[in-house]
Amino acid sequence: MTAKAFIKQAELNRLAAVAKRHGITIEIETEQYKLRMYSTDPTDEGATTPEPNPWDIALNQHPPEPIQPPLDHREAKAMNFLMEIGAEKPIDWYRLKNFGRHSQQKLENRGYIEVSNNSDRTGNPDQIWLTKSGQAAMLALKAHRLSYPVL
Repeated sequence: MTAKAFIKQAELNRLAAVAKRHGITIEIETEQYKLRMYSTDPTDEGATTPEPNPWDIALNQHPPEPIQPPLDHREAKAMNFLMEIGAEKPIDWYRLKNFGRHSQQKLENRGYIEVSNNSDRTGNPDQIWLTKSGQAAMLALKAHRLSYPVL
C-alpha cells in the first residue's frame, strides 16, 4: 500500500495560486519533507498580472460605505425588514421589533422612512413605510458590500 499524501492536491493548487498572486515564496515543513513554492518572476514572458481580487484589498483602503453615518443595529434591522416588504408599502408600526421612537426619528431625518400622521393612544404612528430614497440607499449599500467583502 502507498502512504497517505501529507498535503492534498487542492491545497497545493490553492497555495500555488496565492504564491503567484502575491509574488511570495511559500514553505511547508513536516517531519519528513520540506516543500517550497516560488512565484513566477513577473519579468518572464509567460507571466500575466493577476486580476485584482476584492478580498486582497486592505480594509483601510476600502472606500466608505454609501450610508454615512452607518446605520446602528436597530436601524439596520428595521431597514432590512422594510426592504423585504418594498418601498412605499405601509405596514403597521408594531410589526417592527426592537424599534423605538429614537430609531424612527433618525431614519425619518435621513429621509429613508415616512410615517403616517395618525397615531395610537401611546403616541406611536399607525403606519410606517420605506421611501424610494431609503430603498436606493439600501441597494447601494448592498452593492458596496458585495464589491468590498469583509470577513
